[in-house]
Amino acid sequence: MLIIEGWLHFAPGEIDKFAEAARIMVEETRKEDGCLHYAFARDMNDPDILRITERWTDEAALDAHSKSPHMAAFGAGLAQVERVGADIRLYIGDEVRRIM
Repeated sequence: MLIIEGWLHFAPGEIDKFAEAARIMVEETRKEDGCLHYAFARDMNDPDILRITERWTDEAALDAHSKSPHMAAFGAGLAQVERVGADIRLYIGDEVRRIM
């Protein structure tokens, strides 16, 4: 399983310009084969930070996602807003333990 976790930090007010593109991205990505989980959420302490969490079955599913039309549209929308930082990381592993 592949797990992606991270954040995008937008300049003040920019995240609102990007909200519809983000909503569409989540909706379309959740339909993809191999997508186990896909979500965006605004940070509770800083509304200009978008938290990202993803889980994929394998590299092939993630590669197909990266080539999807909605990923291209998402990237184009992201290029239209000002960001001040980002940190998105890929974790590979199959050991999962429920903690709650």
